[in-house]
Amino acid sequence: MALPKTPYIYRAAAKAIRQFELDHNVTGRKHFAPLLGFRGENASVQLSSALNYTTYNPATPKPLTVDHLDVLLHELGRHKTVILDAIAREHGGTFHLAPTAGAAKSDVRDELLEIAGLAGDLSGKFVEFKENDGVIDAEEAEELARIAYATRKALRAFEHMIAEVKED
Repeated sequence: MALPKTPYIYRAAAKAIRQFELDHNVTGRKHFAPLLGFRGENASVQLSSALNYTTYNPATPKPLTVDHLDVLLHELGRHKTVILDAIAREHGGTFHLAPTAGAAKSDVRDELLEIAGLAGDLSGKFVEFKENDGVIDAEEAEELARIAYATRKALRAFEHMIAEVKED
């Protein structure tokens, strides 16, 4: 089943592959092309075409499929969170990995400090943007949304850590 050419998921897949490249010192598209079923000399070009959400030729469609997405999520390791995060965000949710067993009290304290820092960043950016010209433009709103989302993710992780501590 083909995935619709919605930008959020294609951007996230491309970003996750780029991050994988940097961590593993490989050419990501060359690495993933055969795993996703693209063959031949121009396999990485075929993958690039599949990741391009701005073009779609109904005569020769090359969108990603659900199977491609599954392979990417499996093979990307920790970089899969880029894609899962984009999906959750698009649908009004927040994605975070479940904490590992045995969260220590220092981990809980560190998470709380991170939340406080993010909340401070959010407040600081809001004040900065309002003082600039009194109007928050689209780019500034995107920056505020990014920080707010990171804050929500940290809060969810904190909630899970606290729940785990309560169970001990």
